[in-house]
Amino acid sequence: MKNAPLLLNHCSELYRQWEKLRGTGKPADEIRRAYFRERHYLGSRDRRFIDLLFYDMIRNLRLYEWQIRREREDISGAVPAALLTVHAFLRRFPDEAETARYEIADDLAQYASVHRYRDIYPEAPEIRESMPDMVWERIRTHYSPSELEKCLTALNTPAEVHLRVNTRKISPPEFMRSCKDLPLRPGNISPDALRMNRHTDLTQHPFFKRGLFELQDESSQLVAFACRPKDGDTVIDLCAGAGGKTLHLAALQGENGALIATDIHADRLERLDRRAKRAGVRERIRILPLETVRRQYRDRADILLIDAPCTGSGVFRRNPDSKWTLSGEILAFCLNEQANLLRENAALVKPGGKLVYATCSIIPDENEKQIEAFLADHSGFSLMSVSDELKSSGIPLPGSGSGMLSVLPHHYDSDGFFIAVLTRGK
Repeated sequence: MKNAPLLLNHCSELYRQWEKLRGTGKPADEIRRAYFRERHYLGSRDRRFIDLLFYDMIRNLRLYEWQIRREREDISGAVPAALLTVHAFLRRFPDEAETARYEIADDLAQYASVHRYRDIYPEAPEIRESMPDMVWERIRTHYSPSELEKCLTALNTPAEVHLRVNTRKISPPEFMRSCKDLPLRPGNISPDALRMNRHTDLTQHPFFKRGLFELQDESSQLVAFACRPKDGDTVIDLCAGAGGKTLHLAALQGENGALIATDIHADRLERLDRRAKRAGVRERIRILPLETVRRQYRDRADILLIDAPCTGSGVFRRNPDSKWTLSGEILAFCLNEQANLLRENAALVKPGGKLVYATCSIIPDENEKQIEAFLADHSGFSLMSVSDELKSSGIPLPGSGSGMLSVLPHHYDSDGFFIAVLTRGK
């Protein structure tokens, strides 16, 4: 790799920009895209290398800092970006690092000349798998040691690409037969899912433009199946956002009934209109302000889906930078939002109807504890078995004693997700 030093300089500079902006909450992917836009001369192979090393540094930040400080007692504050880049390069590309020639006497060259990578790991799993303490302290006593070990490893492993086939237009087997240019295989748990190892911009694929699929993790696809909408049902997606689960509900629901999408943050619904038109279901979805929904649909919903805002701790493998922006303040905000959404909107569910609560979190405070607190104050609701609901859709997942479902990333090589289904007494 003749141009390795040049590419490492790009990695180091990109990491510095992310480090500078991470306190603002700006996603790493957005910073990366802006960086490449300004440097359009970088070819696709160079960008792939920079991508791989940049995200590897973010993903393994806590481990790398621990390893570096074991070797370099002179590092007291933050590890310099150039040193972190050299360390990651030595670990991920040892052969290329051996032959790299640094012609410019800069920080990278200096660190490359003296720094040596040693394959040493701490006993503490939270450091070994680069899990922030804020999350670790809230999950370490909730799961068994073996589950924790596997979960943390899976969360720190890059995720595959998951597709959800739009079954209103094409079946998954038909899709695979028709789409020969992608290395697809069936999903592990969702009958609508396909997977592949190749990472590419699928939004430019002709099948995407025709609305034949959406990008959606398999665990996330379980939510609509747990709702189990029937023809004629009134379904409300309370936190619809960009509409990923709304579109799946539209694909599963019959031609009759109502599907209402709303969100406390109305601006998040803007993408739903465009996505629904592409999927061919725009006429099936009513996009309404939250206050209108509360006023018009009290005691009317057969299904109320609350896909609640959360810490996103179950999707660290897809968004590793979010590990280092998460804080106790953000968790407290999420817990308050979740409790309010449940309390203030439960009255939308009609007697005999269902309330489906979901998060992409592995933190029990956002999941089981949130549902337990709600049930303690709302005796008219009771838990149903998520496993039974999924079995009705042909998805045989093991149940739990509580009836709630907690999917950890290592269970099915999918995101961490939590689902609870409650029914309102008649």
